[in-house]
Amino acid sequence: MNQTTLAEKTGAEADIAPAPYSALLKERVKAYWRSLRVSDPALLETLSEDCLNRAQRRLGRRSEEELLRHALEETQRRFDHALARALRLPPSKNAHSIAAVRAAFLLSADQPSADSLFQSAAAAPDLSGLLRKALPCATPPEAHLSMPPAPLRFWLFKSPPG
Repeated sequence: MNQTTLAEKTGAEADIAPAPYSALLKERVKAYWRSLRVSDPALLETLSEDCLNRAQRRLGRRSEEELLRHALEETQRRFDHALARALRLPPSKNAHSIAAVRAAFLLSADQPSADSLFQSAAAAPDLSGLLRKALPCATPPEAHLSMPPAPLRFWLFKSPPG
């Protein structure tokens, strides 16, 4: 068997491997996941590492501040995609609906943990109904009324009397 370690790789291959990031950086990403109501420690660990690794692959070797910013953007993108998947919506075409669900989900006290958003469809309960209940609705309900026709008078374009 031909197994290679990182030390045996050539310089070009070693550049592809992500550089290690600090534990403080990982804790800040985990804290953001916690603010999004993810509480399972194993899930927190996995999601945080995935977001940091993806941000690191995109950026290469840059400052930790920039890496953190991109990791938090990736965290938000993944959370929105999980909400869209739970609602059975395409995430890129319904940004307004996804933002409304995110706000309602995070602001309501009776919503479940966000851990269930990241479980498989078979393992997670049907969250679609719960999330749709959290969506804000117009009060009173919208009533579309017909507008009576109004005569148009173009007083600006009239010729002076004379």
